[in-house]
Amino acid sequence: MACSRAMTMRLFGTTTSPYVRRVRIVALELGVPFELVDVFSEGGQAAMRAVNPLWKVPTVEIDGRAIFDSRVIDEHLMRTHGPGPLAPLGADDVEAHNVCTVIDGALDALINAFYLARDGVTGAQAAYVTKQHERAAASLAWLEARVDDVWLTRARAFGLPEIALCTALEWMRFRDTYPVDRHAALVRCVEHHGTRESLVATRPHA
Repeated sequence: MACSRAMTMRLFGTTTSPYVRRVRIVALELGVPFELVDVFSEGGQAAMRAVNPLWKVPTVEIDGRAIFDSRVIDEHLMRTHGPGPLAPLGADDVEAHNVCTVIDGALDALINAFYLARDGVTGAQAAYVTKQHERAAASLAWLEARVDDVWLTRARAFGLPEIALCTALEWMRFRDTYPVDRHAALVRCVEHHGTRESLVATRPHA
């Protein structure tokens, strides 16, 4: 049952992070108010590091309790507020959890490559970078083979897997880290769900 008690949520992150965006989307879908603390600022970064020893976003504080990792945060919000318009993600739904894990793997690989490239490390210089791009390509090909119309699971309802895919692919386009158009089925899925108000409102901008 959804928790009816009012709460205060502080979300530490940036408007360009795909993982932070997932939390923002879920919060908007569920009607959960939150304060976005920008960690690009010195004060925001210090505040986030004070509650998360990993120094990673997203981090949330809910009534003084810190929670790390976007999927843990999203599942907590859906558990305490009810799923609202989102398809619930059951603990034993192996299919949906596998889909989310593969999306995260592709995204993490490209984020690693993106930041290494900013430091001047490319695939020509490090086999590790090439492996990250190959891992992302293999993951996205696996996902594309499992798309059913515009859905990623047999539930055929909008939920965390679709949110994960939309935020991942739109970040890849935003940062120009991967040619997502080679996966037509995934692009069709993202274009279909990308018209939702929560996705439009959180889309990253330069």
